[in-house]
Amino acid sequence: MKKIELTYYGMVISKKNTKRIIRNAKTGKPMMISNKAALANEHDMINQFSVQTLAQDKPIGKCKISIVIYEPNLQRRDLDNQATSILDALTRSEVIKDDSIKCVKELNVRLGGIDRENPKAIITITEEKG
Repeated sequence: MKKIELTYYGMVISKKNTKRIIRNAKTGKPMMISNKAALANEHDMINQFSVQTLAQDKPIGKCKISIVIYEPNLQRRDLDNQATSILDALTRSEVIKDDSIKCVKELNVRLGGIDRENPKAIITITEEKG
């Protein structure tokens, strides 16, 4: 059973809580997109995860994921939305195949505490057989 631990150094920004509405230039219809800070945060996570998994030859399939988030302060944030941002980055960086229930069989998210100097997220991924 393969187990890897990744650390994202920085504050996790929820893409879900940073959406904004714009108009599609071609159709004129409204659409929702994440703001620039959330997209930059996702790209930062993807880069950090990619560097930490250089030796990984293929994405992990079925797995259990545990996330411990250390916030910079007590400002209101939703752990579940932060977890979604982390799962999206894990998928886009090809650490895991997918973040659906076909692959992620168990997800645990908890607040590890406040770390004003070094906010981070520690992600443990345990591959399951089959």
